[in-house]
Amino acid sequence: MPNFDWKGIKNSQYVTGTMRALTRDEALYKLKEDGVIITMLSKKANEEEELEKTTKAKSFRLQIPKKVKLVKILIATKKMATMLRSGLAILPSLKMVRDQVDDPYLKATISGIYGDVEAGSSLSQSFAKHPNVFDSIYINMVRAGEASGKLDTFLDKLVISIRKTIKIRKSIQSAMMYPIILLVVATIVLAIMMIFVVPVFAQMFGSMGSQLPGPTLFIVGISNFLRDPLGGGLLLVVVVSGVLAFRASLKRNIELRRKWHALILKMPLIGQLVLNSNLAQIAMVYGNLTSAGVPVIEALDITANSTKNEVIRDSILIAKRGVFSGLPLSSLLAEIKIIPTAFSQLVSVGEETGNMSEMLETISGYYEEEFDTSVETLSQLMEPMMICFLGGVIGFILVAMYLPIFKMGQIVAG
Repeated sequence: MPNFDWKGIKNSQYVTGTMRALTRDEALYKLKEDGVIITMLSKKANEEEELEKTTKAKSFRLQIPKKVKLVKILIATKKMATMLRSGLAILPSLKMVRDQVDDPYLKATISGIYGDVEAGSSLSQSFAKHPNVFDSIYINMVRAGEASGKLDTFLDKLVISIRKTIKIRKSIQSAMMYPIILLVVATIVLAIMMIFVVPVFAQMFGSMGSQLPGPTLFIVGISNFLRDPLGGGLLLVVVVSGVLAFRASLKRNIELRRKWHALILKMPLIGQLVLNSNLAQIAMVYGNLTSAGVPVIEALDITANSTKNEVIRDSILIAKRGVFSGLPLSSLLAEIKIIPTAFSQLVSVGEETGNMSEMLETISGYYEEEFDTSVETLSQLMEPMMICFLGGVIGFILVAMYLPIFKMGQIVAG
């Protein structure tokens, strides 16, 4: 019998524990019977599962985690909402969506959901069995749609939410695309110059027998270092290894991740871009969850987990604990340094008017516009900065290589 780790609220206190149950539904039932308001419930791997994992690891079979592109989920969700709105039942809608999906893994996932629903599980329970495809936000929105009898409406909200997420990602990618391409091309050009062109000049200057200028000696020294396997080769290995080790450390060490995310938020332009995108997503997710009838504490918990920035996640969790104590959300947000004053003030207006859902939608739209402005500003500044920097580096190399020729010309002319 598997074990389940759980977190929740009981008698106005946060409680955690582990319990044994045949299925997740049985664990949910037992906890609710015990008066626990559940905020997290996950299956804990038992000894048999651990043994199976170990056996698979020993068989040297590479397990690559499968992912589904967000745009594929968007299309499938939109089709599902359209079919439900037209009057089709859930099972025929799932079957039609499954047949129209072209992603093999998503097709298999929907096929599994179809089988679970056909066997008597609810749609949200069936979606919950595939957390690597559908996150907690998606599952809770589906659950709210089932409870309200307006599943198509909540699927439409999910479509809007996913579309905004895709838009934010594409905006960041488009903002960084040109500078990255420019940097890659310039790096290749510099490498060719330092490895192939500079040595030709150095050999020519060596036959002159005169003292080379300082800038020329500097460039020739760098070229010799990069061409040496124990120099440039070792440097490349160290840099690549350092980057990979840093990324692995970020995944494992939450304290390091917090410090890194805090540093990102303090960076000029980039920090504002990251903050605005996260605030827009937070307002959108929290607004959708509260309007769906998800309890405030659970909605804040899900909203916190929707952001990848540890500093922002910690701030929302701090606010969640304050809300649980009876304090208004706006006053708690106002005390958090990284949250802009405008954000907490707009939340305060929503609390006072009792129209929080519309206000959160307004906040999300406002910070989406701020994000777009940040992306545009970053794009406008990055391009000339990269051009000036790379132009200066290449210009310095060229001048350093031609200085001895200019010097020889002056000697001949004198």
